[in-house]
Amino acid sequence: MKRTFTISLLLMLYLCLLAEPLTLFFTNDSHGYYLPNTYKTAEGKVDLGGYESLYNLISAQRDTIENSLWLDAGDEQTGSVYSALKYKNTSGGAVVEAFNRMGLDAATYGNHEFDQSYQNVKQLTKLAKYPFISTNLVYKKSHKPFSNTPYKIFRKGNLRIGVLGLTLTELYEKVKTESVSNIEILPYKQAIDQYIDELDKKTDLIILLTHIGIDADSLLATQLDSRIDIIVGGHTHAVTEQPLLVNGIYIVQAGSHLVYYGKLNLNIEQDKIVNLDINQNCLFPVYVTATTKSSRFSVFFKQTTDKIDKDMNKVIGYTDVDWIPDKFRETNVSKWQSQALYEEYKNKFPIDMAMLNCGGIRKAIPAGEIRIKDMTEMLPFTNYITIFSCYGRDLQGFIELNQDLMITKKYDIIQTYNLRWQTKDGTDNNSVWDIQVNNKPIVADQVYRIAAHDYVSGQWDKYLGFKPFDVITTQDLIYDVMVRQVEKKLGKKKL
Repeated sequence: MKRTFTISLLLMLYLCLLAEPLTLFFTNDSHGYYLPNTYKTAEGKVDLGGYESLYNLISAQRDTIENSLWLDAGDEQTGSVYSALKYKNTSGGAVVEAFNRMGLDAATYGNHEFDQSYQNVKQLTKLAKYPFISTNLVYKKSHKPFSNTPYKIFRKGNLRIGVLGLTLTELYEKVKTESVSNIEILPYKQAIDQYIDELDKKTDLIILLTHIGIDADSLLATQLDSRIDIIVGGHTHAVTEQPLLVNGIYIVQAGSHLVYYGKLNLNIEQDKIVNLDINQNCLFPVYVTATTKSSRFSVFFKQTTDKIDKDMNKVIGYTDVDWIPDKFRETNVSKWQSQALYEEYKNKFPIDMAMLNCGGIRKAIPAGEIRIKDMTEMLPFTNYITIFSCYGRDLQGFIELNQDLMITKKYDIIQTYNLRWQTKDGTDNNSVWDIQVNNKPIVADQVYRIAAHDYVSGQWDKYLGFKPFDVITTQDLIYDVMVRQVEKKLGKKKL
């Protein structure tokens, strides 16, 4: 028994000596979180995250590592004032440039890369010195890869590492229709099968870089074979402290907002990982570290953060209550914004009511000063105000759908203003009655005009339950409207 154990141990050591080392760094769902945030832990409060700390930690290690590769699984955009900055006429361009200078090797598209517009995604891709690898996004007409990079082979020492990229098939539901109207989203395995034979012949290791969620990653792994070695994932903000192993494929994901970065120390021999232990820790906190020497990254980062401090810290109003959004219930901030939208447009068109999706409100603002920076982070999407019509008979179905979303949480709910109703007692909680617009009972065949924005009207099938008609898209951004209303309604501090 001892002899057998000794031989096995010697064989493992021999293989490790022959193996080629690779350190794989990975991040995902950073959402433009360029500064550290304070988090509560069992040991007390700790500051974690931020671009500067991430760069310092990863670059210091890469300086001493023979072979390394850094992959990002998408959603670099949307969530902070930094991701709202325009750089080279591109919204979020400063985020891409920061990752350029940090030395990112490759990324895949998350849904939030598509938040602004179709053209903006193309500009982000063009700005990136690293490839956006996209295997399952193709142009509808030509069927050519959307990013022009369906896969990428990286050479690290004697290793050839193949990377494929996947974006969630539900992308149409997550962003404005016009942002993805030219794009076809292929099923995951179908997209992989187009390239896997070719890639396997040319590489020693194949990594799937995905933005589809941890459950979808696990399900996909059951459909794949041993040619895929690792799935580096994003989208669901899962924290995999140790690698998951599904059907012989390792799956990792590094949470979100740069609280952690991921690292796997691998040895590759004869197209196999020979040393990966699923009990090893693969996530590490992004502890705050200060830059000690100037670099291309540090110079750019200081320039952009100085600009934010100069331009974005203007106080435009005051709130005497905390504004804390919630995707699945009405809050004081969603009520305030829907009323503000109604007030903005009630005389311009005119309108009968206003609607906003609660999921579009992304940041809490504590009681006190409201700054431009706060509003930018609270309303990060490029959504234009739309005015559209429906019939009175459409409103009951809309209300029942919205109440169902509160329970099922399939999508975020719609906050309304100037539309009221009562819910019938009993087991059927979705049955409503006494529906009123402007304190008057609805008339089934009467046309009602609604102010919302293009995400709500464009995703009418999941939010409204009726197809809007007589749709007018204004040139007003929801962000600009709310800034005007804050200045008008809340511009003076209450004494």
